[in-house]
Formats: sequence, structure tokens, C-alpha cells
Amino acid sequence: MPARGRPQLLEADGDAATPVLLEDLALGHRAAQAGPDDLFDNRLIRGDNLAVLRALEPEFAGRVQCVYIDPPYNTGQVFAHYDDGLEHGRWLALMRRRLQLLHRLLTDSGTLFVHIDDNELAYLITVADEVFGRANRIAVITFKQSSVSGPKAVNAGFVSTASFIVVYARRRGAWRAGKVHAATGRDARYTRWIDNIDDPPERWRLIPLRQAFARARGLDPGRVRGGAHEAELEAFVLESPHRVVRTARIAARDVGEPARQVLVRSAAEPGVVLRAERPGREDMYFLGGEQLIFYSAKVREVDGRRVTAQALSTIWDDLLPNNLHKEGGVEFSHGKKPELLLKRCLDVATAPGDLVLDCFAGSGTTAAVAHKMRRRWLAVELGPHAETHCLPRLRAVVDGEDRSGATAATGWRGGGGFRFFRLAAPPGPSAG
Repeated sequence: MPARGRPQLLEADGDAATPVLLEDLALGHRAAQAGPDDLFDNRLIRGDNLAVLRALEPEFAGRVQCVYIDPPYNTGQVFAHYDDGLEHGRWLALMRRRLQLLHRLLTDSGTLFVHIDDNELAYLITVADEVFGRANRIAVITFKQSSVSGPKAVNAGFVSTASFIVVYARRRGAWRAGKVHAATGRDARYTRWIDNIDDPPERWRLIPLRQAFARARGLDPGRVRGGAHEAELEAFVLESPHRVVRTARIAARDVGEPARQVLVRSAAEPGVVLRAERPGREDMYFLGGEQLIFYSAKVREVDGRRVTAQALSTIWDDLLPNNLHKEGGVEFSHGKKPELLLKRCLDVATAPGDLVLDCFAGSGTTAAVAHKMRRRWLAVELGPHAETHCLPRLRAVVDGEDRSGATAATGWRGGGGFRFFRLAAPPGPSAG
């Protein structure tokens, strides 16, 4: 009977023996043309992940910068590619053993992401606190993965639309995290437009934003309202965010000299924008005793797009898995995560060249995204989809043929390579 996803949480045979990884050269893959930054030491491994992690430990202990795992949620359901049900206590015990090995593989500055739903969330946190230390728990992220619609919305009570990502540092004091932003909607508090931006600030004319938009688009200003033009208005703001402003109260004690003097003077000169120059820092602008804030401070490039953005929070509701079934060119019902979700995790926790590990590889999403982001990777999968899903998906990434998922956001065009391994049983005693 072919192995399904559930056996990934079965104990490996031969606890005391170190398994051997058997390289299969025929299934590895390299780009036809190698670039100077290409990475070829990536590994796709088919085998029980507990045994594989033990086999990897001598070589990779303390070297993995980021672990992302999406283990079976233990819901008791049966899906196309795996069964998802173990006795609760056994599920926890088996997760503990894997977390212990992952803890040893991580660098001191490394990060663990565990994706889970609410069925075992509280118990997983308890076990992970035990292994990693409660002080090293960084966050519990709520990931909105669906909407309140369809048959599930008919049921009484609560509609489940979220799963969770529990984040741990290997050692909080050494933890390395990047500053990441998430796209958000247009901030409607910014309602004014600098009409003559090239003039000195004290001569600036501020007009209503919608008036400037209507004039630029040849529209009747009285009809620019509501959601009818919101997408166009947002694009207009993002084209020239340095001209879109609002005012905000600021206390004199919160600014230094000489900016404080300019702030006080601006209250006595209503209608005039005054600039406070600050050598080595951004200048400050004041109007009517308040600070003038520019929309450009809210604009970032996120996943290859110029958007209104905010610092990353623990609520991720902007990565809905639209057309997820098409990503990577493989189907993996109830087990696939959006590539942009993995990109965000790796943006937070890694830099180019870092080593990423996923020992519940599924359809190969983590490896695909890591490759596109020029991270090194180790991916482990027990089921036949290691060959039916992961292999073709990763070959397409190497060849630059995968245009889906995080390809545009990463600017990926192909390159690098990987090797394929199967887990082999330890050699037995020699005859004679």
C-alpha cells in the first residue's frame, strides 16, 4: 500500500542507528546555464522525517537558519494525499521528538515556524514551550485562509476562517529578524494635495485630494465619492505620495530645537507651511501648529508591488489563497499554502544564502519559494508526492518555467539545482 501523509508522524525503526541517505543522481536537476549566485547543494529527500532529521544532524546541527513546517493538524479527516488522525497523546509525543531534533539543527539566531489549526494549537504550544523555552516564543500569528462563504457559512455558531503560525526563536537574545511590511488599504486620513510642490514650502497651496484627482482624470469633482473610484484614487496617491499630506498633533516637548521653535511659530502663521531643517535627518514640516505628514512615509514595495503598507503584525489577512490550486503546477488539496505566505516567513527570518528546512514538504512549496529567494534548502517528504509533486515542481523552478506564486515578487528567472535522496536502511552485519 503506498505511503500517505499520515506516516510522517510514525516512529522510525532503529532508533540507535544512524540512517544513510542514498543519493539518486537520476532524479536530481541542474539549470542548463549557471549564474554566479546559483545554489546547487539543495536536497530533496524522500523518507520518514524523524529518521531523516537524525541522519542530517551530524552534518547540519546548528546550521539551519529557518525551519517552516506544516504538519498534519490531527483533525481526524482523510484527504486526497494523506490521512490526518492520530490519538491525541501520541500526536503530541511524536511532534515533541521532531521539535527536539529541529531545535538542535537551528542556529542560535534561527527561527521556527509551525503552521497549525486550532485543533491542537494550545497543546502544540505547550510542547514547543517545553522544547524551545517559553521565553523564546516570539509570536502566534493568525492567518486568514478563507472567507465566510460557501456551505460552511450555513452552519450555526462560528465559521472557521483562520489557521495559526507559532513562531519560536532558537535563542531570543541572538534572534535575527528582518523588518517586513504588509500591504494595507489606502489611509483615508490623508485628504490634502500639494498643488505646487516645486515652490518653496511657505508658498505651497494645499487643495482637497479628490479635487486634484478629479482634475487629473478629467472628472466632475462632485461625482468623485464612495467606492466607485477608489482603485483609481489609490493608484493616483501611489503615483505621487510625496504630494499627499495630512496634519497631526504633536507636542512641543516631542521635537528638539530648532524644530520646536518652528512648530511654535507655525501656530502664529496659519495657512503657511514652515520647514524645520535637521542636518543628517529628514526635515520636518509644520502647518497651523501641527506636523505635516507625507503619504510617502506609508509607501513600500511589498512582494514586487508598490503599495500602502504597515509594519507586519500578527494578523495576516492580506494573503488569501486565490488560485492556490494553480501554484507550482501541482494539485495538493487541503495541504498547500500560498507561496507568498512562505515568502513572508522567509523575509522575516532569512537572508540570501541562508539554509531553510521543511521536513513536512508536502507539494514542495517551502523549497520552491526558498529557491526563488536564493536560499539554500532541505526538504523532506515521506509520501509518493515527493516524486509526483515536489520533483516536477522544483524542476520547473530551476528551469525558470514556473511563473506562478512568488516568481514575480522575487524576480526569479531560473537557475541553481538540487539533488534527490532516498532514505536507505543501515547496512546489516556482513556475512561470514
